Amino acid sequence: MRDQLTQLTRGAAQIITEAELAGKLRANRPLRIKLGVDPTSADIHLGHTVVLRKLRDFQELGHQAILIIGDFTALIGDPSGRSVTRPTITREEVERNAKTYREQAFKILDQSKTEIVYNGSWLGKLSFEDVIRLNSNVTLQQLLQREDFRARMKSEQPIHAHEIQYPIMQAYDSVMVKADVELGGTDQLFNILLGRDLQKQNGQDEQKPRQLRRVE
Repeated sequence: MRDQLTQLTRGAAQIITEAELAGKLRANRPLRIKLGVDPTSADIHLGHTVVLRKLRDFQELGHQAILIIGDFTALIGDPSGRSVTRPTITREEVERNAKTYREQAFKILDQSKTEIVYNGSWLGKLSFEDVIRLNSNVTLQQLLQREDFRARMKSEQPIHAHEIQYPIMQAYDSVMVKADVELGGTDQLFNILLGRDLQKQNGQDEQKPRQLRRVE
């Protein structure tokens, strides 16, 4: 376990928490490691390769990689680190980009040890009542504590209602795939911690988030 922990924490900017991750590893079972990517462009960028390589580290130690293609969340647009609203893209663009994301991801990941899922397969099936119930688990005060939202409010830039839904949707992904660990860039910390909250509310063991440094 100690050797695994050394390898898995190498290069991480933050682990919440290392003690919790060690406890998961002591269980001596394959962990479910979640990484979500939104196919908003034709190619994965350099920042993606950082977390993909860490996901490969988990694979090589016998853990299960869960690669979530955010075909639904890509239609909304991740507001993380954005000072303005992202432009919307069409479903056709998303589907086209998703195909290239899969091909490029497997240049790093072991395809035989990777479970690929599309979050549209559950988010796209939620009724409006389901969405209301999901929203009832999160307060507006929580969401507006995000650094990017606070900065927009201070500069009087608009925050659209659909953007507030994004972190809730990413968090719900963790519930649906029963993630033990989630990987993400440092800008994803709020979304990942919200995933822990929703897992706890749904009776699941909380995922252990790990933030990797973003490469610009």
